[in-house]
Amino acid sequence: MATQEGVETQSSLNKVILYATVISGLIAAYLMYRRGESVLSIARKTVTNPVGSLVSEAKKVV
Repeated sequence: MATQEGVETQSSLNKVILYATVISGLIAAYLMYRRGESVLSIARKTVTNPVGSLVSEAKKVV
């Protein structure tokens, strides 16, 4: 039983990390779109590094 609970916890954690990564990429893409970047540039940055893109865009906004 203990191993199955550990697997379920790890699976849930992986889902949270995946959703957080996707959401951060979407937010970064939206901020870049509002700033007027090209769609190709937005796609390249958010696909290769979604969290880094969000951090970069947050620094530009603030």
